[in-house]
Amino acid sequence: MKLSALLLAISFASSIPALAHDEGHGPKLSDTGKFGGLVSAVVAKKDAKLGPKAQLMNKAELVRSPDGKLQVYVYDAEMKPVDASAWDKTAKVTMATEKKGKWQSKDFTITYDGKAFSGQMPAPIGKPFNLDFVFKAKDKELLSAFDNLD
Repeated sequence: MKLSALLLAISFASSIPALAHDEGHGPKLSDTGKFGGLVSAVVAKKDAKLGPKAQLMNKAELVRSPDGKLQVYVYDAEMKPVDASAWDKTAKVTMATEKKGKWQSKDFTITYDGKAFSGQMPAPIGKPFNLDFVFKAKDKELLSAFDNLD
């Protein structure tokens, strides 16, 4: 009897991660980054609340160095580099974390260098944290979110 209760408890505990929210603000992706980074969907900012049902506009790869330097590479749906030279040269980044039930955030910008959007990330305000990148492409605002970073 104790063994079956233990097995039931283990089974329940191991199923909890399956219920976690990990789709971000767009379709779930299984791509691997070309520079060893994390890949996330890029969606229209206005559609971000649709979650995995939001239409994929592009893909973004986040590469971070230990000293806090960020690079975000933008790709099309087939993981081919996107020429973002016609986009705004800066992207707004929001770092957010939850502390004691309240969300805290810090904004900073990164700049397009002809190959990727690059910049220095400020010290994290808590861990884990989320990074939301907002790019302006012509008349559209695009969003890519990377959650649960440390």
